[in-house]
Amino acid sequence: MPISENMTDKSIQADNPKTTLLLGAINMDLLVETERLARAGETFVCERLYTSGGGKAGNQSVAAARFAGDAGGAVKMFGRVGDDAFGNELRGFMSEQGVDMGTVTTDAEIETGVAIIFIDPTGENFVHAIYGGNGKCGDVEADATIDAMSDAGVLLVQQEIPLECSIRAMVAARERGVPVVLDPAPAIPIDIVPDGFYASADILTPNVIEAEALSGVGISDVDSAEHAADKIRELHGCECVIVTMAGDGVFVASDVLRGHMPPFEVEAVATVAAGDAFAGVLGRALCEGNDLEDAIRLAMAAGALCVSRPGTQSAMPYRDEVLALVASSS
Repeated sequence: MPISENMTDKSIQADNPKTTLLLGAINMDLLVETERLARAGETFVCERLYTSGGGKAGNQSVAAARFAGDAGGAVKMFGRVGDDAFGNELRGFMSEQGVDMGTVTTDAEIETGVAIIFIDPTGENFVHAIYGGNGKCGDVEADATIDAMSDAGVLLVQQEIPLECSIRAMVAARERGVPVVLDPAPAIPIDIVPDGFYASADILTPNVIEAEALSGVGISDVDSAEHAADKIRELHGCECVIVTMAGDGVFVASDVLRGHMPPFEVEAVATVAAGDAFAGVLGRALCEGNDLEDAIRLAMAAGALCVSRPGTQSAMPYRDEVLALVASSS
Protein backbone atom coordinates (compact mmCIF):
# COMPACT_ATOMS: atom_id res chain seq x y z
CA MET A 1 0.00 0.00 0.00
CA PRO A 2 1.58 3.31 -1.04
CA ILE A 3 1.56 6.35 1.19
CA SER A 4 0.91 9.76 -0.31
CA GLU A 5 3.95 11.76 -1.45
CA ASN A 6 2.25 15.03 -0.47
CA MET A 7 2.89 16.82 2.80
CA THR A 8 -0.10 17.72 4.90
CA ASP A 9 -0.94 21.38 5.47
CA LYS A 10 0.18 21.23 9.11
CA SER A 11 2.91 23.67 10.13
CA ILE A 12 6.35 22.05 9.89
CA GLN A 13 7.69 23.98 12.86
CA ALA A 14 5.82 24.34 16.11
CA ASP A 15 6.30 27.33 18.39
CA ASN A 16 9.09 26.70 20.92
CA PRO A 17 9.95 23.16 19.75
CA LYS A 18 11.55 20.88 22.33
CA THR A 19 15.22 19.92 22.43
CA THR A 20 16.62 17.06 20.35
CA LEU A 21 19.03 14.83 22.31
CA LEU A 22 21.64 12.58 20.70
CA LEU A 23 23.68 9.96 22.54
CA GLY A 24 26.34 8.10 20.60
CA ALA A 25 29.55 8.11 18.62
CA ILE A 26 31.57 11.04 17.30
CA ASN A 27 34.37 10.21 14.85
CA MET A 28 36.73 11.91 12.48
CA ASP A 29 36.11 10.33 9.07
CA LEU A 30 38.94 9.81 6.59
CA LEU A 31 37.21 9.37 3.22
CA VAL A 32 39.00 7.74 0.31
CA GLU A 33 37.56 7.86 -3.21
CA THR A 34 38.78 4.86 -5.14
CA GLU A 35 37.95 2.96 -8.30
CA ARG A 36 38.06 -0.28 -6.30
CA LEU A 37 39.44 -1.82 -3.13
CA ALA A 38 42.96 -3.21 -3.21
CA ARG A 39 43.44 -6.97 -3.30
CA ALA A 40 45.51 -8.79 -0.69
CA GLY A 41 49.19 -7.86 -1.11
CA GLU A 42 48.40 -5.18 -3.72
CA THR A 43 49.08 -1.45 -3.61
CA PHE A 44 46.30 0.41 -5.41
CA VAL A 45 46.47 4.15 -6.06
CA CYS A 46 43.28 5.96 -4.98
CA GLU A 47 41.86 9.18 -6.36
CA ARG A 48 41.22 11.43 -3.36
CA LEU A 49 41.48 11.66 0.43
CA TYR A 50 39.55 14.14 2.55
CA THR A 51 38.28 14.43 6.11
CA SER A 52 34.84 15.12 7.54
CA GLY A 53 33.34 14.92 10.99
CA GLY A 54 31.50 11.65 11.47
CA GLY A 55 30.14 9.04 13.83
CA LYS A 56 26.47 8.18 13.48
CA ALA A 57 25.35 10.36 16.40
CA GLY A 58 27.69 13.14 15.30
CA ASN A 59 26.26 13.07 11.78
CA GLN A 60 22.69 12.93 13.05
CA SER A 61 23.27 15.86 15.40
CA VAL A 62 24.54 18.06 12.56
CA ALA A 63 21.60 16.98 10.37
CA ALA A 64 19.18 17.88 13.17
CA ALA A 65 20.91 21.20 13.90
CA ARG A 66 21.01 22.30 10.27
CA PHE A 67 17.34 21.45 9.93
CA ALA A 68 16.55 23.30 13.16
CA GLY A 69 18.09 26.42 11.65
CA ASP A 70 18.12 29.42 13.98
CA ALA A 71 16.56 27.62 16.95
CA GLY A 72 19.66 28.01 19.14
CA GLY A 73 20.42 25.25 21.64
CA ALA A 74 17.85 23.01 20.00
CA VAL A 75 20.22 20.05 19.56
CA LYS A 76 22.37 18.58 22.34
CA MET A 77 25.09 15.97 21.81
CA PHE A 78 26.28 13.44 24.41
CA GLY A 79 29.38 11.34 23.80
CA ARG A 80 33.14 11.17 24.35
CA VAL A 81 36.17 12.38 22.38
CA GLY A 82 39.89 12.42 23.08
CA ASP A 83 41.89 15.46 24.13
CA ASP A 84 43.55 15.61 20.72
CA ALA A 85 43.49 17.47 17.41
CA PHE A 86 40.59 15.45 15.98
CA GLY A 87 38.52 15.92 19.13
CA ASN A 88 39.11 19.67 19.15
CA GLU A 89 38.32 19.97 15.44
CA LEU A 90 35.07 18.03 15.85
CA ARG A 91 34.00 20.15 18.80
CA GLY A 92 34.62 23.32 16.83
CA PHE A 93 32.86 22.26 13.65
CA MET A 94 29.81 20.75 15.34
CA SER A 95 29.42 23.79 17.58
CA GLU A 96 29.52 26.04 14.52
CA GLN A 97 26.66 24.00 13.03
CA GLY A 98 24.49 24.71 16.07
CA VAL A 99 25.08 21.53 18.10
CA ASP A 100 25.43 22.06 21.86
CA MET A 101 28.70 20.24 22.63
CA GLY A 102 28.87 21.32 26.27
CA THR A 103 27.99 17.87 27.57
CA VAL A 104 30.46 15.91 25.41
CA THR A 105 33.17 14.34 27.60
CA THR A 106 36.84 15.03 26.83
CA ASP A 107 39.04 12.07 27.78
CA ALA A 108 42.80 12.62 27.89
CA GLU A 109 43.49 8.89 28.21
CA ILE A 110 42.16 7.76 24.83
CA GLU A 111 42.08 8.98 21.25
CA THR A 112 39.07 10.34 19.39
CA GLY A 113 37.29 7.75 17.27
CA VAL A 114 38.25 7.48 13.60
CA ALA A 115 36.54 5.86 10.60
CA ILE A 116 38.33 5.12 7.33
CA ILE A 117 35.73 5.06 4.56
CA PHE A 118 36.37 3.85 1.01
CA ILE A 119 33.91 5.16 -1.61
CA ASP A 120 33.65 3.53 -5.04
CA PRO A 121 32.50 5.17 -8.31
CA THR A 122 28.86 4.18 -7.66
CA GLY A 123 28.88 6.04 -4.34
CA GLU A 124 28.82 2.82 -2.30
CA ASN A 125 30.86 2.94 0.91
CA PHE A 126 33.02 0.52 2.90
CA VAL A 127 33.60 1.64 6.50
CA HIS A 128 36.42 0.58 8.85
CA ALA A 129 36.01 2.14 12.31
CA ILE A 130 38.31 2.56 15.31
CA TYR A 131 35.95 3.75 18.02
CA GLY A 132 38.44 5.18 20.52
CA GLY A 133 36.69 7.36 23.07
CA ASN A 134 33.28 6.23 21.88
CA GLY A 135 33.91 2.82 23.39
CA LYS A 136 34.35 4.35 26.86
CA CYS A 137 30.90 5.96 26.98
CA GLY A 138 29.13 4.86 30.14
CA ASP A 139 27.47 6.22 33.24
CA VAL A 140 28.86 9.73 32.77
CA GLU A 141 27.25 10.10 29.36
CA ALA A 142 24.04 8.28 30.30
CA ASP A 143 23.58 10.43 33.42
CA ALA A 144 24.18 13.65 31.46
CA THR A 145 21.62 12.60 28.84
CA ILE A 146 19.03 11.74 31.49
CA ASP A 147 19.61 15.07 33.25
CA ALA A 148 18.73 16.90 30.01
CA MET A 149 15.39 15.19 29.43
CA SER A 150 13.16 17.72 31.16
CA ASP A 151 12.72 19.77 27.96
CA ALA A 152 13.48 17.04 25.41
CA GLY A 153 11.22 16.16 22.51
CA VAL A 154 13.12 13.09 21.31
CA LEU A 155 16.22 10.99 22.04
CA LEU A 156 18.23 9.54 19.16
CA VAL A 157 20.54 6.57 19.78
CA GLN A 158 22.52 4.10 17.66
CA GLN A 159 24.75 1.04 18.18
CA GLU A 160 28.28 2.50 18.06
CA ILE A 161 28.79 2.99 21.81
CA PRO A 162 28.37 0.41 24.62
CA LEU A 163 24.75 -0.67 24.55
CA GLU A 164 24.52 -0.61 28.34
CA CYS A 165 25.02 3.17 28.21
CA SER A 166 22.37 3.60 25.54
CA ILE A 167 19.72 1.41 27.16
CA ARG A 168 20.00 3.31 30.46
CA ALA A 169 19.12 6.51 28.63
CA MET A 170 16.44 4.83 26.52
CA VAL A 171 14.63 3.36 29.52
CA ALA A 172 14.78 6.70 31.32
CA ALA A 173 13.39 8.46 28.25
CA ARG A 174 10.47 6.06 28.01
CA GLU A 175 9.73 6.57 31.72
CA ARG A 176 9.65 10.34 31.13
CA GLY A 177 7.52 10.20 27.99
CA VAL A 178 10.39 11.19 25.66
CA PRO A 179 10.15 9.30 22.33
CA VAL A 180 13.23 7.24 21.41
CA VAL A 181 14.44 6.85 17.81
CA LEU A 182 16.94 4.00 17.47
CA ASP A 183 19.12 3.56 14.40
CA PRO A 184 20.25 -0.08 14.82
CA ALA A 185 23.57 0.49 13.10
CA PRO A 186 25.99 -1.00 12.66
CA ALA A 187 24.32 -4.41 12.58
CA ILE A 188 25.47 -6.53 15.53
CA PRO A 189 24.75 -10.11 16.67
CA ILE A 190 21.38 -10.32 18.39
CA ASP A 191 22.80 -12.44 21.21
CA ILE A 192 24.93 -9.57 22.56
CA VAL A 193 22.04 -7.09 22.68
CA PRO A 194 20.66 -6.44 26.19
CA ASP A 195 17.16 -7.77 26.89
CA GLY A 196 14.53 -5.17 26.05
CA PHE A 197 16.92 -3.01 24.04
CA TYR A 198 14.83 -2.78 20.88
CA ALA A 199 11.54 -2.73 22.76
CA SER A 200 12.82 0.41 24.54
CA ALA A 201 12.70 2.33 21.26
CA ASP A 202 9.52 3.95 19.94
CA ILE A 203 10.85 4.08 16.37
CA LEU A 204 13.43 1.75 14.81
CA THR A 205 15.09 2.82 11.51
CA PRO A 206 17.09 -0.12 10.08
CA ASN A 207 18.47 -0.14 6.57
CA VAL A 208 18.10 -3.31 4.49
CA ILE A 209 21.16 -5.06 5.94
CA GLU A 210 20.15 -4.25 9.51
CA ALA A 211 16.52 -5.20 8.92
CA GLU A 212 17.61 -8.58 7.54
CA ALA A 213 19.78 -9.14 10.64
CA LEU A 214 16.94 -8.21 13.00
CA SER A 215 14.24 -10.18 11.21
CA GLY A 216 15.97 -13.12 9.52
CA VAL A 217 14.08 -12.13 6.36
CA GLY A 218 15.92 -11.49 3.09
CA ILE A 219 14.89 -8.17 1.52
CA SER A 220 14.76 -7.72 -2.24
CA ASP A 221 11.69 -5.56 -2.80
CA VAL A 222 8.89 -3.68 -1.03
CA ASP A 223 6.93 -6.83 -0.19
CA SER A 224 9.91 -8.46 1.51
CA ALA A 225 10.65 -5.20 3.35
CA GLU A 226 7.09 -5.26 4.67
CA HIS A 227 7.55 -8.84 5.81
CA ALA A 228 10.81 -7.96 7.55
CA ALA A 229 9.30 -4.92 9.28
CA ASP A 230 6.41 -6.99 10.61
CA LYS A 231 8.80 -9.70 11.79
CA ILE A 232 10.92 -7.12 13.65
CA ARG A 233 7.84 -5.79 15.41
CA GLU A 234 6.83 -9.33 16.35
CA LEU A 235 10.27 -10.47 17.54
CA HIS A 236 11.48 -7.33 19.29
CA GLY A 237 8.36 -5.50 20.46
CA CYS A 238 8.98 -2.32 18.47
CA GLU A 239 6.01 0.01 18.02
CA CYS A 240 7.18 1.49 14.71
CA VAL A 241 9.71 0.11 12.21
CA ILE A 242 10.91 2.16 9.23
CA VAL A 243 13.00 0.11 6.80
CA THR A 244 15.12 2.45 4.69
CA MET A 245 15.82 1.00 1.23
CA ALA A 246 18.07 3.63 -0.36
CA GLY A 247 16.86 4.20 -3.91
CA ASP A 248 13.68 2.21 -3.26
CA GLY A 249 12.32 4.53 -0.58
CA VAL A 250 11.13 3.32 2.83
CA PHE A 251 8.55 0.94 4.22
CA VAL A 252 6.77 1.99 7.41
CA ALA A 253 5.05 -0.47 9.73
CA SER A 254 3.19 0.91 12.75
CA ASP A 255 -0.31 1.06 14.17
CA VAL A 256 -0.76 4.65 12.98
CA LEU A 257 1.02 4.57 9.62
CA ARG A 258 1.70 1.71 7.26
CA GLY A 259 2.93 1.43 3.68
CA HIS A 260 5.62 2.22 1.14
CA MET A 261 6.90 5.76 0.62
CA PRO A 262 8.70 6.32 -2.72
CA PRO A 263 12.13 7.99 -2.84
CA PHE A 264 13.21 11.42 -4.04
CA GLU A 265 15.19 11.09 -7.25
CA VAL A 266 18.79 12.33 -7.03
CA GLU A 267 22.14 11.37 -8.50
CA ALA A 268 24.14 9.51 -5.85
CA VAL A 269 27.68 10.68 -5.11
CA ALA A 270 28.27 8.99 -1.73
CA THR A 271 25.81 6.99 0.34
CA VAL A 272 27.87 6.89 3.52
CA ALA A 273 25.76 9.20 5.73
CA ALA A 274 22.32 9.01 4.12
CA GLY A 275 20.81 7.04 7.00
CA ASP A 276 22.17 9.57 9.47
CA ALA A 277 20.65 12.48 7.57
CA PHE A 278 17.36 10.58 7.62
CA ALA A 279 17.46 9.83 11.36
CA GLY A 280 18.62 13.30 12.40
CA VAL A 281 15.93 15.14 10.47
CA LEU A 282 13.27 12.58 11.45
CA GLY A 283 14.00 13.22 15.12
CA ARG A 284 14.12 16.98 14.74
CA ALA A 285 10.93 17.10 12.65
CA LEU A 286 9.08 15.15 15.33
CA CYS A 287 10.34 17.64 17.94
CA GLU A 288 8.86 20.43 15.86
CA GLY A 289 5.37 18.97 15.94
CA ASN A 290 5.18 17.11 12.62
CA ASP A 291 3.18 13.93 12.47
CA LEU A 292 5.00 10.70 11.57
CA GLU A 293 4.23 10.77 7.84
CA ASP A 294 5.38 14.36 7.35
CA ALA A 295 8.47 13.79 9.48
CA ILE A 296 9.42 10.79 7.35
CA ARG A 297 9.01 12.73 4.11
CA LEU A 298 11.27 15.48 5.44
CA ALA A 299 13.79 12.88 6.57
CA MET A 300 13.73 11.16 3.18
CA ALA A 301 14.42 14.47 1.46
CA ALA A 302 17.37 15.04 3.79
CA GLY A 303 18.76 11.59 3.02
CA ALA A 304 18.40 12.16 -0.72
CA LEU A 305 20.23 15.48 -0.55
CA CYS A 306 22.98 13.91 1.54
CA VAL A 307 23.77 11.22 -1.05
CA SER A 308 24.01 13.86 -3.78
CA ARG A 309 27.19 15.37 -2.26
CA PRO A 310 30.47 14.11 -0.75
CA GLY A 311 31.28 14.03 2.94
CA THR A 312 29.55 12.96 6.15
CA GLN A 313 28.74 15.75 8.62
CA SER A 314 29.62 18.28 5.91
CA ALA A 315 27.09 16.64 3.56
CA MET A 316 24.11 17.22 5.82
CA PRO A 317 21.54 19.50 4.13
CA TYR A 318 20.17 22.77 5.49
CA ARG A 319 16.52 23.36 6.29
CA ASP A 320 15.73 25.43 3.20
CA GLU A 321 17.21 22.73 0.94
CA VAL A 322 15.04 20.03 2.52
CA LEU A 323 11.89 22.11 2.27
CA ALA A 324 12.64 23.02 -1.35
CA LEU A 325 13.06 19.38 -2.37
CA VAL A 326 9.83 18.36 -0.62
CA ALA A 327 7.96 21.27 -2.23
CA SER A 328 9.27 20.42 -5.69
CA SER A 329 7.98 16.85 -5.33
CA SER A 330 4.55 17.63 -3.90
